[in-house]
Amino acid sequence: MAKAIEITSFTQTGSAYGATGTIDGVTFSATTIVYRGEPIFKVQETNEEGEVGLQRMDASQFSRGQRIAIARALKQERIRRESTDTVELAKQSVKELRKLCKEAGLSGYSAKGVRKDDLVAMLAA
Repeated sequence: MAKAIEITSFTQTGSAYGATGTIDGVTFSATTIVYRGEPIFKVQETNEEGEVGLQRMDASQFSRGQRIAIARALKQERIRRESTDTVELAKQSVKELRKLCKEAGLSGYSAKGVRKDDLVAMLAA
């Protein structure tokens, strides 16, 4: 059965992401952890003590299927936003890209043989 997922907010802080939304009318909050170098979304819930964090399946208000559906939808949104950022970067000149690299504190942007594609990849990472 398809899950009705609506993303109400999606934020990025450095390499971490956070999102809120609803699935089948139930509100959720999710953040990322890094697993094998890739950010994956985990649903955050409030426990009996009122602390927000990860819950075990038996203590969760969400089913396994709902958790998987949330993580998949949020991953698709993250990838969509990253590709949009890359397209916007590719529209800029090499000079502008080097300036952005310098402002971001990246190194290697002025090395001999660095092409526009390399600069876009450095900024997108």
